[in-house]
Amino acid sequence: MAGQPLTTAQLDRLDAATALHLSLTGGCPACDLEPDEMCVACGLCNCDRHDTCVRPTDTTTETT
Repeated sequence: MAGQPLTTAQLDRLDAATALHLSLTGGCPACDLEPDEMCVACGLCNCDRHDTCVRPTDTTTETT
């Protein structure tokens, strides 16, 4: 079976498993974003507009 293309049923199960994983972990299955990929400013996904979002400035300073 190695090297053979996936069937439609296998792809459907994979899509469903991915959507469930994203839903359970706080991501968005509609736009396929992981939770850590959400907008830093508002916490929303790409399904929403972000015209007014402002990325927070980095408050950490690095010393060498």
